[in-house]
Amino acid sequence: MLTHLAVEPREELAYRVILRSPGLGPEALALACGFEPGEVDAVVERLQERSMVKLDRRQRLAATDPGVVVERLIEQRLGEIHEELREVIASRNLAEVLAEDHRQGIGNAVPTGVERVEGLEEVRERIDELTFFTHHELLSVQARGAMSAGAIEATREPDLRCLRRGVEMRTVFGAGAMDDPLTAGYLRELMAKGMQVRISDSPLERVLIFDRRTALVPIDPQDSSQGALVVHQAGMLASLLALFERFWENASRPDEERLSDNEQQVLRVMIKADKDEAGARELNISVRTYRSRVAELMRHLGATNRVQAALTARERGWI
Repeated sequence: MLTHLAVEPREELAYRVILRSPGLGPEALALACGFEPGEVDAVVERLQERSMVKLDRRQRLAATDPGVVVERLIEQRLGEIHEELREVIASRNLAEVLAEDHRQGIGNAVPTGVERVEGLEEVRERIDELTFFTHHELLSVQARGAMSAGAIEATREPDLRCLRRGVEMRTVFGAGAMDDPLTAGYLRELMAKGMQVRISDSPLERVLIFDRRTALVPIDPQDSSQGALVVHQAGMLASLLALFERFWENASRPDEERLSDNEQQVLRVMIKADKDEAGARELNISVRTYRSRVAELMRHLGATNRVQAALTARERGWI
């Protein structure tokens, strides 16, 4: 019963015998418990150290009140657990030390700044390794819209692990990602946990960038199973970062609805026109038609008034 409080079974047995039969001497206790010769002395000493029993001048044993004993044991165990947790949490610093060893190893192994990794499994292992040592930011471009079930299975746990650690994640997906149920479900799961996602209708290039210090690109953009190049060279990294930012700026959020050309015109005029008459004149339409288009735009934006519509449009990046 007391093993979870760091009391050994033989110590608990002796304590409970003393509770039931106060006044026993060590020899009688050994006989009652079935201890081997000499074993009882170590048990009694341990019980005394824990203040569970007292031995009087006549060598008679008396048990300490059980309520006091249990409370004291709980306090001691909680203290030990707290210290263990402190040591475990402090171990997080080891990751940075090991990461530095890893970076030094990479620097020694690839003086050119580019490492070739061949084979799909080897690439996935390297991505998992780089993701594990990513602490601040992970940028990625998925050139194809839909992901296979195997690709999702391979990337889900590393992605979730990064998000749990507070890593900022931004990902650009090709068109059609949200049309594929499997990919859309995966992206919604990650977006709910903090990942930022954008969808692009333009051609993309596959790239992964870890903490702006290491990047990974496919050897053959048309066949990712051929392997990948792991880039450490500063100039190449700067170019890949600039490429990612261009992809990001030109992409849209998955839930973003595009405005028609007419809606864009109405939105721009609505924001700057003081009166409906002025807005209608600029668009060369009647005031009645202008008001109707403004109302339709507000419904599109889910706004109850024009100020809210303007704010919503600004939040979505439409103005």
